[in-house]
Amino acid sequence: MTISQDPAASPASGALGSSTADTAAGTGAPSPVKAPRAYVIGMPIASAGLWMAVLAPALVVLAIKVSEITTPETRAGALSLVAGVGALAALLANPFFGRLSDRTTSRFGMRKPWIVGGSLVGLVSLFFLGSATDVTGVLVAWLFTQLSFNAALSALVATLPDQAGPTERGRLSGLIGMTLPLGLVAAAFLAQLFDNALQMAVVPGIIGTVVAIAFAFTFKDRVLTEKPAPLNLKEIAGSFYFNPRTNPGLGWAWFTKFLVYIGYCAGLLYLPYFFIDHLKVAESDVTALVFQATLVNSAGTVLTSLAGGWISDRIGKRKAMVIASAIIVMLGLIVIATSTTTNQVLVGQAITGLGLGCFGAVDVALITDLLPKDQSENAKTFGVFNIAQALPQSLVPAIAFPVITLGGYPALFIGGAVVGIIGAVLVTRIKGVK
Repeated sequence: MTISQDPAASPASGALGSSTADTAAGTGAPSPVKAPRAYVIGMPIASAGLWMAVLAPALVVLAIKVSEITTPETRAGALSLVAGVGALAALLANPFFGRLSDRTTSRFGMRKPWIVGGSLVGLVSLFFLGSATDVTGVLVAWLFTQLSFNAALSALVATLPDQAGPTERGRLSGLIGMTLPLGLVAAAFLAQLFDNALQMAVVPGIIGTVVAIAFAFTFKDRVLTEKPAPLNLKEIAGSFYFNPRTNPGLGWAWFTKFLVYIGYCAGLLYLPYFFIDHLKVAESDVTALVFQATLVNSAGTVLTSLAGGWISDRIGKRKAMVIASAIIVMLGLIVIATSTTTNQVLVGQAITGLGLGCFGAVDVALITDLLPKDQSENAKTFGVFNIAQALPQSLVPAIAFPVITLGGYPALFIGGAVVGIIGAVLVTRIKGVK
Protein backbone atom coordinates (compact mmCIF):
# COMPACT_ATOMS: atom_id res chain seq x y z
CA MET A 1 0.00 0.00 0.00
CA THR A 2 1.23 3.44 -0.81
CA ILE A 3 -0.67 6.14 0.98
CA SER A 4 -0.08 9.78 0.48
CA GLN A 5 -1.95 12.90 1.41
CA ASP A 6 0.24 15.46 -0.33
CA PRO A 7 -0.88 16.34 -3.84
CA ALA A 8 2.64 17.23 -4.83
CA ALA A 9 4.21 14.17 -3.37
CA SER A 10 1.74 11.36 -3.77
CA PRO A 11 2.74 8.26 -5.63
CA ALA A 12 0.70 9.39 -8.54
CA SER A 13 2.23 12.80 -8.33
CA GLY A 14 5.57 11.11 -8.10
CA ALA A 15 5.25 10.49 -11.79
CA LEU A 16 4.72 14.15 -12.29
CA GLY A 17 7.25 14.91 -9.64
CA SER A 18 10.04 12.86 -11.15
CA SER A 19 10.90 13.43 -14.75
CA THR A 20 7.52 12.85 -16.31
CA ALA A 21 6.37 16.43 -16.10
CA ASP A 22 9.65 17.77 -17.40
CA THR A 23 9.83 15.47 -20.38
CA ALA A 24 6.15 15.74 -21.12
CA ALA A 25 6.29 19.48 -21.06
CA GLY A 26 9.68 19.70 -22.67
CA THR A 27 9.41 17.55 -25.80
CA GLY A 28 8.66 20.47 -28.03
CA ALA A 29 4.86 20.16 -28.00
CA PRO A 30 3.02 23.48 -27.72
CA SER A 31 1.78 24.26 -24.22
CA PRO A 32 -1.99 24.00 -23.89
CA VAL A 33 -3.84 27.22 -23.20
CA LYS A 34 -6.92 25.85 -21.46
CA ALA A 35 -7.87 22.30 -20.54
CA PRO A 36 -11.15 20.98 -21.97
CA ARG A 37 -14.02 20.98 -19.50
CA ALA A 38 -14.44 17.21 -19.86
CA TYR A 39 -10.81 16.78 -18.81
CA VAL A 40 -11.13 19.10 -15.80
CA ILE A 41 -14.14 17.12 -14.58
CA GLY A 42 -13.09 13.64 -15.64
CA MET A 43 -9.46 13.55 -14.57
CA PRO A 44 -10.07 13.97 -10.80
CA ILE A 45 -12.93 11.45 -10.97
CA ALA A 46 -10.65 8.93 -12.70
CA SER A 47 -7.94 9.58 -10.10
CA ALA A 48 -10.39 8.97 -7.25
CA GLY A 49 -11.56 5.77 -8.95
CA LEU A 50 -8.05 4.36 -9.26
CA TRP A 51 -7.26 5.28 -5.65
CA MET A 52 -10.44 3.53 -4.55
CA ALA A 53 -9.47 0.40 -6.48
CA VAL A 54 -6.00 0.11 -4.93
CA LEU A 55 -6.88 1.34 -1.44
CA ALA A 56 -9.75 -1.07 -0.78
CA PRO A 57 -7.35 -4.02 -0.48
CA ALA A 58 -4.80 -1.91 1.35
CA LEU A 59 -7.27 -0.83 4.02
CA VAL A 60 -9.07 -4.05 4.82
CA VAL A 61 -8.75 -6.88 2.29
CA LEU A 62 -5.09 -7.69 2.92
CA ALA A 63 -5.61 -7.96 6.66
CA ILE A 64 -8.74 -10.10 6.28
CA LYS A 65 -7.29 -12.35 3.58
CA VAL A 66 -4.05 -12.91 5.51
CA SER A 67 -6.07 -13.61 8.65
CA GLU A 68 -8.08 -16.26 6.78
CA ILE A 69 -5.04 -18.21 5.60
CA THR A 70 -2.69 -17.88 8.61
CA THR A 71 -2.82 -18.38 12.36
CA PRO A 72 -3.20 -15.55 14.90
CA GLU A 73 0.47 -16.03 15.81
CA THR A 74 1.77 -15.60 12.25
CA ARG A 75 -0.66 -13.17 10.61
CA ALA A 76 1.09 -9.96 11.69
CA GLY A 77 4.38 -11.16 10.21
CA ALA A 78 2.68 -12.32 7.01
CA LEU A 79 0.88 -9.00 6.61
CA SER A 80 4.16 -7.15 7.17
CA LEU A 81 5.79 -9.12 4.36
CA VAL A 82 2.95 -8.63 1.89
CA ALA A 83 2.42 -4.95 2.64
CA GLY A 84 6.13 -4.15 2.62
CA VAL A 85 6.76 -5.78 -0.75
CA GLY A 86 3.70 -4.09 -2.22
CA ALA A 87 4.72 -0.67 -0.95
CA LEU A 88 8.21 -1.09 -2.39
CA ALA A 89 6.70 -2.09 -5.75
CA ALA A 90 4.49 1.00 -5.74
CA LEU A 91 7.44 3.21 -4.86
CA LEU A 92 9.50 1.95 -7.79
CA ALA A 93 6.62 1.65 -10.24
CA ASN A 94 5.71 5.32 -10.42
CA PRO A 95 8.94 6.81 -11.75
CA PHE A 96 9.60 3.74 -13.92
CA PHE A 97 6.22 3.61 -15.63
CA GLY A 98 6.14 7.40 -15.79
CA ARG A 99 9.33 7.28 -17.84
CA LEU A 100 7.87 4.55 -20.06
CA SER A 101 4.73 6.59 -20.74
CA ASP A 102 6.95 9.49 -21.81
CA ARG A 103 8.50 7.20 -24.43
CA THR A 104 5.33 5.47 -25.65
CA THR A 105 4.79 5.94 -29.41
CA SER A 106 1.39 4.25 -29.68
CA ARG A 107 -1.01 5.75 -32.21
CA PHE A 108 -3.55 5.90 -29.36
CA GLY A 109 -1.32 8.30 -27.45
CA MET A 110 1.37 8.33 -24.77
CA ARG A 111 -0.81 7.94 -21.68
CA LYS A 112 -3.96 6.05 -22.71
CA PRO A 113 -2.29 2.64 -23.16
CA TRP A 114 -0.95 2.77 -19.61
CA ILE A 115 -4.20 4.05 -18.08
CA VAL A 116 -6.28 1.37 -19.81
CA GLY A 117 -3.76 -1.47 -19.61
CA GLY A 118 -2.74 -0.75 -16.02
CA SER A 119 -6.36 -0.62 -14.87
CA LEU A 120 -7.30 -3.89 -16.57
CA VAL A 121 -4.26 -5.81 -15.30
CA GLY A 122 -4.88 -4.35 -11.84
CA LEU A 123 -8.49 -5.58 -11.88
CA VAL A 124 -7.42 -9.10 -12.83
CA SER A 125 -4.81 -9.00 -10.05
CA LEU A 126 -7.51 -8.04 -7.55
CA PHE A 127 -9.50 -11.12 -8.53
CA PHE A 128 -6.48 -13.34 -7.85
CA LEU A 129 -5.86 -11.48 -4.59
CA GLY A 130 -9.37 -12.16 -3.33
CA SER A 131 -9.14 -15.80 -4.44
CA ALA A 132 -5.67 -16.59 -3.06
CA THR A 133 -5.37 -19.52 -0.68
CA ASP A 134 -1.85 -19.00 0.67
CA VAL A 135 0.49 -16.15 1.57
CA THR A 136 2.55 -16.58 -1.60
CA GLY A 137 -0.56 -16.14 -3.73
CA VAL A 138 -1.55 -13.01 -1.80
CA LEU A 139 1.97 -11.62 -2.13
CA VAL A 140 2.18 -12.15 -5.91
CA ALA A 141 -1.34 -10.84 -6.52
CA TRP A 142 -0.73 -7.73 -4.40
CA LEU A 143 2.60 -7.13 -6.15
CA PHE A 144 0.91 -7.09 -9.57
CA THR A 145 -1.98 -5.02 -8.19
CA GLN A 146 0.42 -2.34 -7.01
CA LEU A 147 2.51 -2.35 -10.18
CA SER A 148 -0.53 -2.17 -12.45
CA PHE A 149 -2.59 0.49 -10.72
CA ASN A 150 0.48 2.64 -10.05
CA ALA A 151 1.35 2.42 -13.76
CA ALA A 152 -2.15 3.73 -14.50
CA LEU A 153 -1.88 6.45 -11.84
CA SER A 154 1.53 7.63 -13.05
CA ALA A 155 0.27 7.96 -16.64
CA LEU A 156 -2.94 9.62 -15.46
CA VAL A 157 -1.17 12.40 -13.55
CA ALA A 158 1.32 12.81 -16.41
CA THR A 159 -1.59 14.01 -18.55
CA LEU A 160 -1.71 17.20 -16.49
CA PRO A 161 1.08 19.14 -18.24
CA ASP A 162 -0.12 17.68 -21.55
CA GLN A 163 -3.69 18.91 -21.19
CA ALA A 164 -3.63 21.97 -18.90
CA GLY A 165 -1.87 25.30 -19.24
CA PRO A 166 0.40 26.70 -16.51
CA THR A 167 -2.35 28.90 -15.08
CA GLU A 168 -4.61 25.89 -14.49
CA ARG A 169 -2.15 23.34 -13.15
CA GLY A 170 -2.22 24.56 -9.56
CA ARG A 171 -6.01 24.36 -9.39
CA LEU A 172 -6.08 20.92 -10.97
CA SER A 173 -3.28 19.71 -8.70
CA GLY A 174 -5.39 20.78 -5.73
CA LEU A 175 -8.34 18.78 -7.06
CA ILE A 176 -6.09 15.77 -7.61
CA GLY A 177 -4.82 16.04 -4.06
CA MET A 178 -8.41 15.75 -2.83
CA THR A 179 -8.95 12.49 -4.71
CA LEU A 180 -6.89 10.32 -2.37
CA PRO A 181 -8.97 10.93 0.79
CA LEU A 182 -12.13 10.68 -1.30
CA GLY A 183 -10.95 7.38 -2.76
CA LEU A 184 -9.98 6.25 0.72
CA VAL A 185 -13.46 6.89 2.10
CA ALA A 186 -15.14 5.29 -0.92
CA ALA A 187 -12.92 2.20 -0.60
CA ALA A 188 -13.70 1.79 3.10
CA PHE A 189 -17.43 2.35 2.49
CA LEU A 190 -17.61 -0.31 -0.23
CA ALA A 191 -15.51 -2.78 1.75
CA GLN A 192 -17.87 -2.73 4.72
CA LEU A 193 -20.84 -3.60 2.48
CA PHE A 194 -19.50 -7.11 1.80
CA ASP A 195 -18.62 -10.09 3.96
CA ASN A 196 -15.82 -11.78 2.02
CA ALA A 197 -12.42 -10.67 0.76
CA LEU A 198 -13.10 -11.38 -2.92
CA GLN A 199 -16.08 -9.04 -3.09
CA MET A 200 -14.29 -6.40 -1.02
CA ALA A 201 -11.39 -6.43 -3.48
CA VAL A 202 -13.14 -6.83 -6.83
CA VAL A 203 -16.17 -4.52 -6.57
CA PRO A 204 -14.16 -1.32 -5.91
CA GLY A 205 -11.72 -2.52 -8.57
CA ILE A 206 -14.47 -2.86 -11.16
CA ILE A 207 -15.83 0.60 -10.42
CA GLY A 208 -12.38 2.22 -10.46
CA THR A 209 -11.36 0.46 -13.66
CA VAL A 210 -14.56 1.41 -15.50
CA VAL A 211 -14.20 5.05 -14.44
CA ALA A 212 -10.54 5.21 -15.48
CA ILE A 213 -11.10 3.58 -18.87
CA ALA A 214 -14.12 5.78 -19.55
CA PHE A 215 -11.98 8.84 -18.85
CA ALA A 216 -9.23 7.56 -21.16
CA PHE A 217 -11.61 7.84 -24.09
CA THR A 218 -12.77 11.39 -23.27
CA PHE A 219 -9.55 13.31 -23.92
CA LYS A 220 -7.25 13.73 -26.92
CA ASP A 221 -3.96 12.22 -25.84
CA ARG A 222 -0.61 13.49 -27.09
CA VAL A 223 0.96 11.28 -29.72
CA LEU A 224 4.74 10.98 -29.72
CA THR A 225 5.79 11.00 -33.37
CA GLU A 226 9.57 10.71 -32.91
CA LYS A 227 11.08 7.57 -31.46
CA PRO A 228 12.93 8.50 -28.22
CA ALA A 229 16.52 7.64 -27.47
CA PRO A 230 17.17 4.28 -25.77
CA LEU A 231 16.32 4.24 -22.08
CA ASN A 232 19.33 5.20 -19.99
CA LEU A 233 19.84 3.39 -16.67
CA LYS A 234 21.59 6.43 -15.18
CA GLU A 235 18.65 8.61 -16.20
CA ILE A 236 16.21 6.30 -14.39
CA ALA A 237 18.39 6.13 -11.28
CA GLY A 238 18.58 9.93 -11.20
CA SER A 239 14.85 10.08 -10.48
CA PHE A 240 15.40 8.63 -7.01
CA TYR A 241 17.86 11.03 -5.34
CA PHE A 242 19.27 14.53 -5.01
CA ASN A 243 22.44 15.73 -3.31
CA PRO A 244 21.60 17.22 0.12
CA ARG A 245 25.04 18.80 0.36
CA THR A 246 24.18 21.33 -2.32
CA ASN A 247 20.96 22.27 -0.51
CA PRO A 248 21.00 21.15 3.13
CA GLY A 249 17.59 22.69 3.79
CA LEU A 250 15.99 20.25 1.39
CA GLY A 251 17.92 17.43 3.07
CA TRP A 252 16.53 18.26 6.51
CA ALA A 253 13.04 18.70 5.04
CA TRP A 254 13.35 15.23 3.48
CA PHE A 255 14.24 13.64 6.83
CA THR A 256 11.39 15.50 8.54
CA LYS A 257 8.85 14.12 6.07
CA PHE A 258 10.43 10.65 6.22
CA LEU A 259 10.25 10.36 10.02
CA VAL A 260 6.78 11.89 10.30
CA TYR A 261 5.44 9.36 7.81
CA ILE A 262 7.14 6.51 9.63
CA GLY A 263 5.06 7.51 12.64
CA TYR A 264 1.89 7.86 10.60
CA CYS A 265 2.33 4.52 8.82
CA ALA A 266 2.93 2.75 12.14
CA GLY A 267 -0.63 3.57 13.14
CA LEU A 268 -2.27 2.97 9.77
CA LEU A 269 -1.51 -0.51 8.52
CA TYR A 270 -2.27 -2.46 11.71
CA LEU A 271 -5.50 -0.74 12.73
CA PRO A 272 -7.73 -3.77 11.84
CA TYR A 273 -5.59 -6.05 14.00
CA PHE A 274 -5.58 -3.46 16.82
CA PHE A 275 -9.38 -3.68 16.82
CA ILE A 276 -9.37 -7.48 16.78
CA ASP A 277 -6.45 -8.38 19.04
CA HIS A 278 -6.29 -5.45 21.44
CA LEU A 279 -9.89 -4.22 21.71
CA LYS A 280 -11.39 -7.71 21.11
CA VAL A 281 -13.74 -6.52 18.37
CA ALA A 282 -15.44 -9.27 16.36
CA GLU A 283 -13.88 -9.70 12.92
CA SER A 284 -17.31 -9.22 11.31
CA ASP A 285 -17.45 -5.69 12.75
CA VAL A 286 -13.96 -4.59 11.73
CA THR A 287 -14.68 -3.39 8.19
CA ALA A 288 -17.42 -1.05 9.44
CA LEU A 289 -15.10 0.33 12.10
CA VAL A 290 -12.29 0.83 9.59
CA PHE A 291 -14.73 2.76 7.39
CA GLN A 292 -15.72 4.99 10.30
CA ALA A 293 -12.06 5.58 11.21
CA THR A 294 -11.20 6.38 7.60
CA LEU A 295 -14.14 8.74 7.31
CA VAL A 296 -13.25 10.84 10.35
CA ASN A 297 -9.55 10.81 9.43
CA SER A 298 -10.19 11.91 5.85
CA ALA A 299 -12.67 14.58 6.93
CA GLY A 300 -10.01 16.08 9.19
CA THR A 301 -7.40 15.84 6.45
CA VAL A 302 -9.57 17.60 3.85
CA LEU A 303 -10.58 20.31 6.33
CA THR A 304 -7.07 21.30 7.39
CA SER A 305 -5.37 20.73 4.04
CA LEU A 306 -7.53 23.46 2.55
CA ALA A 307 -6.73 25.86 5.39
CA GLY A 308 -3.16 24.94 6.35
CA GLY A 309 -1.30 26.32 3.34
CA TRP A 310 -3.38 29.50 3.30
CA ILE A 311 -2.72 30.15 7.01
CA SER A 312 1.02 29.56 6.59
CA ASP A 313 1.01 32.09 3.73
CA ARG A 314 -0.70 34.64 5.96
CA ILE A 315 1.52 34.26 9.01
CA GLY A 316 4.72 33.46 7.11
CA LYS A 317 5.93 30.77 9.54
CA ARG A 318 6.21 27.46 7.74
CA LYS A 319 8.52 25.67 10.18
CA ALA A 320 6.39 26.39 13.23
CA MET A 321 3.30 25.05 11.48
CA VAL A 322 5.16 21.95 10.27
CA ILE A 323 6.22 21.21 13.86
CA ALA A 324 2.77 21.88 15.32
CA SER A 325 0.89 19.83 12.73
CA ALA A 326 3.31 16.88 12.97
CA ILE A 327 2.96 16.83 16.75
CA ILE A 328 -0.85 16.81 16.38
CA VAL A 329 -0.56 13.74 14.13
CA MET A 330 1.55 11.98 16.75
CA LEU A 331 -0.80 12.96 19.57
CA GLY A 332 -3.56 11.26 17.59
CA LEU A 333 -1.44 8.10 17.46
CA ILE A 334 -0.93 8.22 21.22
CA VAL A 335 -4.69 8.57 21.75
CA ILE A 336 -5.22 5.48 19.58
CA ALA A 337 -2.48 3.54 21.38
CA THR A 338 -4.05 4.21 24.77
CA SER A 339 -7.64 3.60 23.66
CA THR A 340 -9.82 1.17 25.55
CA THR A 341 -12.92 1.69 23.37
CA THR A 342 -13.56 2.03 19.65
CA ASN A 343 -14.89 5.57 20.17
CA GLN A 344 -11.52 6.61 21.55
CA VAL A 345 -9.88 5.19 18.42
CA LEU A 346 -12.17 7.33 16.28
CA VAL A 347 -11.21 10.40 18.29
CA GLY A 348 -7.55 9.58 17.75
CA GLN A 349 -8.17 9.12 14.02
CA ALA A 350 -9.85 12.52 13.83
CA ILE A 351 -6.90 14.18 15.58
CA THR A 352 -4.45 12.41 13.28
CA GLY A 353 -6.36 13.56 10.20
CA LEU A 354 -6.48 17.16 11.36
CA GLY A 355 -2.73 17.20 11.86
CA LEU A 356 -1.91 15.33 8.67
CA GLY A 357 -3.92 17.61 6.41
CA CYS A 358 -2.16 20.69 7.72
CA PHE A 359 1.24 18.98 7.64
CA GLY A 360 0.81 17.94 4.02
CA ALA A 361 -0.15 21.42 2.86
CA VAL A 362 2.49 23.34 4.82
CA ASP A 363 5.22 20.78 4.13
CA VAL A 364 4.76 21.21 0.36
CA ALA A 365 4.84 24.99 0.79
CA LEU A 366 8.06 24.70 2.83
CA ILE A 367 9.69 22.52 0.19
CA THR A 368 8.67 25.01 -2.50
CA ASP A 369 10.32 27.82 -0.51
CA LEU A 370 13.54 25.78 -0.33
CA LEU A 371 13.82 24.97 -4.03
CA PRO A 372 16.97 26.39 -5.66
CA LYS A 373 16.76 29.30 -8.09
CA ASP A 374 17.69 26.96 -10.90
CA GLN A 375 14.27 25.57 -11.79
CA SER A 376 15.51 22.73 -14.01
CA GLU A 377 15.16 19.97 -11.37
CA ASN A 378 12.14 21.13 -9.39
CA ALA A 379 9.92 18.29 -10.61
CA LYS A 380 12.60 15.68 -9.87
CA THR A 381 13.03 17.12 -6.38
CA PHE A 382 9.34 16.60 -5.62
CA GLY A 383 9.73 13.05 -6.90
CA VAL A 384 12.51 12.43 -4.41
CA PHE A 385 10.28 13.78 -1.63
CA ASN A 386 7.71 11.21 -2.69
CA ILE A 387 10.25 8.58 -1.64
CA ALA A 388 10.39 10.14 1.84
CA GLN A 389 6.65 9.65 2.05
CA ALA A 390 6.38 6.22 0.42
CA LEU A 391 9.49 4.47 1.76
CA PRO A 392 8.17 4.25 5.36
CA GLN A 393 5.37 2.04 4.08
CA SER A 394 8.00 -0.56 3.20
CA LEU A 395 10.19 -0.02 6.27
CA VAL A 396 7.48 0.00 8.93
CA PRO A 397 6.20 -3.52 8.14
CA ALA A 398 9.79 -4.77 8.29
CA ILE A 399 10.30 -3.53 11.85
CA ALA A 400 6.71 -3.75 13.12
CA PHE A 401 6.57 -7.49 13.76
CA PRO A 402 9.29 -7.65 16.47
CA VAL A 403 7.90 -4.49 18.11
CA ILE A 404 4.40 -5.98 18.19
CA THR A 405 5.77 -9.26 19.54
CA LEU A 406 7.54 -7.49 22.41
CA GLY A 407 5.04 -4.78 23.32
CA GLY A 408 1.85 -5.23 21.30
CA TYR A 409 0.20 -2.76 18.98
CA PRO A 410 0.23 0.12 21.50
CA ALA A 411 4.04 -0.11 21.59
CA LEU A 412 4.14 0.15 17.80
CA PHE A 413 1.88 3.21 17.76
CA ILE A 414 3.70 5.00 20.58
CA GLY A 415 7.09 4.15 19.08
CA GLY A 416 5.93 5.60 15.77
CA ALA A 417 4.76 8.75 17.54
CA VAL A 418 8.19 9.22 19.15
CA VAL A 419 9.92 8.85 15.77
CA GLY A 420 7.49 11.36 14.22
CA ILE A 421 8.11 13.93 16.95
CA ILE A 422 11.87 13.61 16.38
CA GLY A 423 11.21 14.29 12.70
CA ALA A 424 9.19 17.38 13.55
CA VAL A 425 12.05 18.75 15.65
CA LEU A 426 14.53 18.28 12.78
CA VAL A 427 12.77 21.00 10.80
CA THR A 428 14.43 23.52 13.12
CA ARG A 429 17.74 22.71 11.39
CA ILE A 430 16.50 24.32 8.18
CA LYS A 431 17.97 27.74 7.58
CA GLY A 432 16.77 30.57 5.39
CA VAL A 433 13.00 30.23 5.92
CA LYS A 434 10.80 31.04 8.88
